[in-house]
Amino acid sequence: MESDLIASAIDELDDIFYVFTPDGEYIEWNDQLSTVTGYSDGELDDKEPNDLFTGDDRAAVEEAIATVIETEQRNAVQAEIETKRGTEIPYELSFAPLDREGELEAIAGIGRDISKRLENERRLRELAAEIRSKSMPVVEIWDGVILTTIVGSLDTQQAENLTEDLLQSIVEVEASVALIDITGVEALDTATAQHLIDTVNAVDLLGSDVIITGISPEIAQTLVQIGIRLEGIETQSSLMEGLRQALTWRGVAFN
Repeated sequence: MESDLIASAIDELDDIFYVFTPDGEYIEWNDQLSTVTGYSDGELDDKEPNDLFTGDDRAAVEEAIATVIETEQRNAVQAEIETKRGTEIPYELSFAPLDREGELEAIAGIGRDISKRLENERRLRELAAEIRSKSMPVVEIWDGVILTTIVGSLDTQQAENLTEDLLQSIVEVEASVALIDITGVEALDTATAQHLIDTVNAVDLLGSDVIITGISPEIAQTLVQIGIRLEGIETQSSLMEGLRQALTWRGVAFN
């Protein structure tokens, strides 16, 4: 009864799951493996796990499995599964040794489709490249995420305008995350630093999270010297990492 329940639960996984001998013979697999690959149970029974991969990916999977057999420790690898239809799907695969009385009896493999994650990574890189290529005021770069970039220095009027535009944009698009990128700021004086903090506090009052990106070592030292602390404020060294954090907060998968 318990084994039937476990088998049913494994079949409900979105991930592929299979068990095979050290010699590469399938023992068990869940329904998802057949669904993803397009091979029937009978066809899978005539294959080895390595047969689902080609070229460098096959070599990488073979090496990962060989390491599990040699060390009897878990190992992981990224590779593209080649389906019966000839399409290739990127997967993150993990292999774990299954021992019985100290002897390696089988290997369990589990694979997670990372197509969406890789697509999000690609979009993130393109977005970062687009942002770096142009000077932007306050713009919505993703659903619920806005960005403003500060270049050079800010006088009092510019600082007030920046805060006003940022707060207005948050209200207009109902943004939950505001990115403030200061990569283009070469030097930071006390007035500008204090205004940055005031802007963050104003954004916080509207219920949005703030991420400050592009803080260089020189600016970090300046902040310390003038007594400005960024405690409780999310900071990232680069715009790319700030975007990743913002989109993660919005539920975009990168892990």
